[in-house]
Amino acid sequence: MSPTRSSRSLVIVAIVLAAVLITVVTLLASRPDAPPVSTASPAVPAPPSIPADVPKETNAITWHDQPLPGPLATVFQDAAGADTTLAAFAGKVLVVNFWATWCAPCIKEMPTLDALQAKLGGPQFQVLAISQDREGAKVARPFIEKNGWTNIALYVEPKARFAQEAKLRGLPTTLVLDKAGREVGRLEGTIDWADAAVVEQLQRLIAQPG
Repeated sequence: MSPTRSSRSLVIVAIVLAAVLITVVTLLASRPDAPPVSTASPAVPAPPSIPADVPKETNAITWHDQPLPGPLATVFQDAAGADTTLAAFAGKVLVVNFWATWCAPCIKEMPTLDALQAKLGGPQFQVLAISQDREGAKVARPFIEKNGWTNIALYVEPKARFAQEAKLRGLPTTLVLDKAGREVGRLEGTIDWADAAVVEQLQRLIAQPG
């Protein structure tokens, strides 16, 4: 066979194969159960929108429909190193904040807790900021002094007892206890505790009989 005839034969064979392939693809695509072919990118769900007037890094206090038992028996230490419990503060509305020196959101929130204690602190109200640092007062005391938080007292609990007994899922977490030591509110995250609306909510709680 001459080279010319051989080349022609190869071309014819290629054309026939191409025609068969096109026919097979066409028949498969025309089947009723065949999935539609699309070159478009798959749709990606849009993230939920956040209202413009809601601060992106601020959570809200969750006020319970019914008071919950507070972790009144959990032992922690005061500035002098003496053991104490939340039960020792009976008769006061408490804002109990769990924080640590390594927790950036805690540090950002702390000045507002210090301001809250300055505004409402007294016989019927107290902010208890309880450090969860494993080194206890050794690191918490100089940290508080360095930052100039002069209204909140030093409290530490280096053994992480509250993690279980107060069901902490992370830091910062804040419990709001009524005068009977019951948990009436909880915040996981941060807020501006000096905000007028927050102060008003706490003042209403303070005004309630013990």
